[in-house]
Amino acid sequence: MAATTATIRGIRPDQYDLPTPCTEWNVRALLNHLVAANHLFSAWAAGEQPDMGVFGVDHLAGGEPAKAYEAATRAALDAFATPGATDRAAPLPSGGTGPRVVDMYLMEQVLHGWDLAAATGQDRDRDPEVTRAAYDSWYGRVPPEVRELGTVFGPEQPCPPDAAVADRLAAYLGRQVGHLC
Repeated sequence: MAATTATIRGIRPDQYDLPTPCTEWNVRALLNHLVAANHLFSAWAAGEQPDMGVFGVDHLAGGEPAKAYEAATRAALDAFATPGATDRAAPLPSGGTGPRVVDMYLMEQVLHGWDLAAATGQDRDRDPEVTRAAYDSWYGRVPPEVRELGTVFGPEQPCPPDAAVADRLAAYLGRQVGHLC
């Protein structure tokens, strides 16, 4: 989360309207999503039902996205520190359970941090060790039916094998990275 925070601190307000590799969101919308997602993961980590209304809130209204992100991240990390939180599985929209919430949280923060860095011309591989953990946790584990939905991950994209691990993770999860490598 420190790497994503550093990326957010490097975003200027005049960059809020820039498109991101996460094609449904510009920089501002993705910043809001990241803050809201921290609230979602806090609830899941605590074994609670999340308030999905947080995704409709403008978390940047105060003009300090890094502070909003840091506060929400702190709450999420506190929730993950409670007994059993890192063992909880995420509920799937179709019913049943999915991957561990903590694995989803790590991927969410790393991938969207990469999206913001790519959109604003910043370092896309700020924390290679953490990115490697996300890569190792996710690579080869996204089922085709999840990709076919087109809502979470897209089809794997080409990426040079010697590219940074952050770019390889992004490509695996459906981001077009070839022009960045």
